[in-house]
Amino acid sequence: MKVIVIRSNLKEGITIAERAIGENLNLPILKNILFEAEGSKIKITATNLEIAITTVISGKVIETGKFTVPAGIFSNLINNIQSDRLNVEDKKGRMEIKTDNYEASVQGMTANDFPITPKIKETKEFIEIKSALLKEALNQILVAAQFSDVRQELNNIFFDFSTNAIKLVATDSFRLAEKTIASQEFSTNHTEKFSVLIPLKTAQELARILKENEIVKIYHDENQILFKTEQTELLSRLSEGSFPDYAAVIPKEFAAEIVFSREEFLSALRLAGIFGSRTSEVKLKPHESKKVVEVTSADQALGENNYMLPAKIQGKFGEIVFNWRYIADVLKTLKTEDVWFGVNSENEPAEIKSPGDASYLYILKPIAE
Repeated sequence: MKVIVIRSNLKEGITIAERAIGENLNLPILKNILFEAEGSKIKITATNLEIAITTVISGKVIETGKFTVPAGIFSNLINNIQSDRLNVEDKKGRMEIKTDNYEASVQGMTANDFPITPKIKETKEFIEIKSALLKEALNQILVAAQFSDVRQELNNIFFDFSTNAIKLVATDSFRLAEKTIASQEFSTNHTEKFSVLIPLKTAQELARILKENEIVKIYHDENQILFKTEQTELLSRLSEGSFPDYAAVIPKEFAAEIVFSREEFLSALRLAGIFGSRTSEVKLKPHESKKVVEVTSADQALGENNYMLPAKIQGKFGEIVFNWRYIADVLKTLKTEDVWFGVNSENEPAEIKSPGDASYLYILKPIAE
């Protein structure tokens, strides 16, 4: 393999592909990136056997071929080389990189040792969606997810397709986020509804590598799911099992509905976090004027904090304790000027969303005192 490539293109390709590299100590080859040169394209692939990411960059291919090198050292080299034009060639088990004033060689491994990426049948059935929309939807639900050693089913996102909507759902059992993508926002030739469990790691990496102005095609079979753009493919195994019956925890009505300025609410929470850093607790209590909510936190060793947050309040509620980080997480993903907060008692789930937006909701449990 012998190619000439622009450094920025190579750097971008490596950055995308290496997101799939894991910590499998039994197979050292999985620490490597596979380069394949053919025609005028260079294909870069990495895998941890659960996820495989392949991206294509342009370059001048002088000799076709394929080779693998350790991702860590090769990525470090490319990030720190100053020249724009790189000559890359595999020679006697090493990958050589040359510029006008620099050269290095990295010990590699034969491409024959690299795992073969499973193929998913690109059937006539697919979903097509704008990358920016899918990326935003993933980021909005991922705020409610975190890895669990106890409940493995929570280490996934729920992808629920029907011909008139796609629902993406994530939960860590303390909070839950659901995003609905209406049929006019995607195209498909699927005629049957289906639902799958996508590993949390897959969803996180997909959200990271998606660009803003692409079209994503989604294919799936019984065991795998493929997200494909013009430049990049992410192939992942699907998880087995079933997602929790989450609909039961979504409140159908609220004792009080509150509208806050999103930025000011976020500021109040950050201030509360200074005094509630150890417990993450923040108290929300309506002021007697009904135009303000008191945002309070305290720590015996540090002191206390009280923020009078202007609000529009309909209905009645008492003092409720929440994890301030859980509220801040969702406020940072929303983009509207105001946020809507529906609450019930101190023991019942609350809901946060943008006013008038029925496509997204975020449910969180209060902290029982």
